[in-house]
Amino acid sequence: MKPLQKIGMQKGWIYEVIVSTYGGDEPHSAPMGVWTDDFDALNVEIYTEGATLKNIMELQEFAVNLVNDVTVFYDSLFDRESVEYRDSPNIRAPILLKAPAVIEARLTGLEKRGGRFRVECLPVHIEANGPVNLINRAKATAIESLILATRLPYLGREKVRDALRENHRVVKKVAPGSEYERIVEKLVAAQHGLAADERSG
Repeated sequence: MKPLQKIGMQKGWIYEVIVSTYGGDEPHSAPMGVWTDDFDALNVEIYTEGATLKNIMELQEFAVNLVNDVTVFYDSLFDRESVEYRDSPNIRAPILLKAPAVIEARLTGLEKRGGRFRVECLPVHIEANGPVNLINRAKATAIESLILATRLPYLGREKVRDALRENHRVVKKVAPGSEYERIVEKLVAAQHGLAADERSG
């Protein structure tokens, strides 16, 4: 079993992480989504204007912090002075002190796609200090969809249908082929069936 499999990654699933880099001597971090297509390389799409991309292109290395504390995501966006780091022993990148697991990565490829770059990297080292809890949006979105489907009498069919379709789009993107995708797809189909019954009745 390959290291990315050992920490629980699925092919094509997008996981929410915090990428940390150095800009000069200053540590920088930003939430992003990463995925693997083959369990060897990691991929991430980054906006061209961002500091993270500039730092990665300059140093060719970065850390992927596997964090499950939502407050750390908030701090990396809106309270950056409170984020604490330590140096990586293997690459030129800072690591979040509160990250229970981290993937130290080295750049292997860049591909421009519109206003973004697709960044490909290879893990240099994976450090896990306890169980790794990867964040994927599909589970929460599927639960939200189930709750939403019960709100039909109060919100109205059109609002529920549109929200479920958007949720299905998100789940299909972040967890393709998953049970979460099948659940939300069934909810969308049920709404379509109800609408068809109403038209025929």
